[in-house]
Amino acid sequence: MESAIAPRGLIVDLITPLLRNGAIDHRGLKRLLDRMAAKCQAILLASPHMGEGNNLGLDLRSELFDISMGVIRAKIPILLWVTQDTEEKTREGILALKKSIERRRYTGQVFWVDTPLYYHSNRGLPAYYQDLGSMVERPFILHNDPSLINRLEKPLKRDNIRTSILKELCGLVNIAGLVFLGAFERGHNYHRACHWRTDFRIYDGDETHFLDHPSMSGVISAGANLAPDAWRKITESSLHLTGDRKKYPDYLQQVWRLGQYLLDLHNICHKRPVAIVKGVLADKGIIETPSCTSPAEDMEEAKSRIKELMLHYGNYE
Repeated sequence: MESAIAPRGLIVDLITPLLRNGAIDHRGLKRLLDRMAAKCQAILLASPHMGEGNNLGLDLRSELFDISMGVIRAKIPILLWVTQDTEEKTREGILALKKSIERRRYTGQVFWVDTPLYYHSNRGLPAYYQDLGSMVERPFILHNDPSLINRLEKPLKRDNIRTSILKELCGLVNIAGLVFLGAFERGHNYHRACHWRTDFRIYDGDETHFLDHPSMSGVISAGANLAPDAWRKITESSLHLTGDRKKYPDYLQQVWRLGQYLLDLHNICHKRPVAIVKGVLADKGIIETPSCTSPAEDMEEAKSRIKELMLHYGNYE
């Protein structure tokens, strides 16, 4: 398998639109994807955060993936969270999803996003991914999230990928990057361990960290579900992807204002992000219902604050 270069820039941690009966909202998903495709570098589907992936069975993940391939049509890469409760289920799931790609004869980039410590210890991870790589062809992006591991009923011994293990994993051709959440010092150690591989991406999984100290690989953004244009502009500015700095004399002031807006959005949403974001998108008519896989509290006050903030910034379409 040849090395695949993962996207650099804004990756939207897409919500999974659901109908009240728990089925995928096809029309809402299509509207979401059409809205995002020109404003980001990739889409992350079924994540354990905004995508509610740990509450989606394989059938729903497969359906979500299949619809998305049909809408995206290889215009941007698709990242798909494939982690399940056990190593065996994860393998079986990836093989089933691989068949979806083959049935569609899909030619676009697809990256499997996996949280290995959800079901596997650090020990033996390089050998495990070597074996997986020979089975599924498409590259992996690892996902390190200690808070997710600590919520498991029986967490494994460690809640972070060991730095020495990551250095080994970085040497595998089928490992293209890492989504990082965790302590700043560990993130710094990860960057040092992987700096020798220039095409290896380490994405900020925490929006607030990216706004303060942007990773040069990009960000996994929940807020882009609500404000894709603003997140596109702030990411392009942070990663110097455009020449806008030369076009506007008040460029730095505009960037600061955008950053403050996105931080305010995050602060309103961060306690119940999925329910609040879905509520706002349903009110805007982008998705059919605000249904979530878990019961949600009344979000009217938070939705009202979001709408007011978006109107203030001229961002409530």
